[in-house]
Amino acid sequence: MAAHHRLVGITINVPEKAKQTLDRQAKERGIASSLWAGQIFDMGFAAVCAREKSMPVADGDLDAIVGATLLLWSGQKWSTADIAKGLGVPEPTVIRILDGWRQYRRGMQR
Repeated sequence: MAAHHRLVGITINVPEKAKQTLDRQAKERGIASSLWAGQIFDMGFAAVCAREKSMPVADGDLDAIVGATLLLWSGQKWSTADIAKGLGVPEPTVIRILDGWRQYRRGMQR
């Protein structure tokens, strides 16, 4: 059973140029800047937590984490084979990442 997580707000300060970039990227995705910033946080935080647990996280792993996160947020149906090919990782790795993120996000939404 997934753990229940209560969401809490935090405040961060970013350079003006970064805010402009966040706003542009969020607009391109049709979402609020704060939601996009939260998604970016999820991606980076997952990588940092993996490193903290002494799990080696290479650039390819980070690409897979980011890709999986964006795919889950997009709501589109994607072929795991196509994702694996695009990221250059084995398909079972993509399946594990997507399953893990789905479980994590389900727990965050409860």
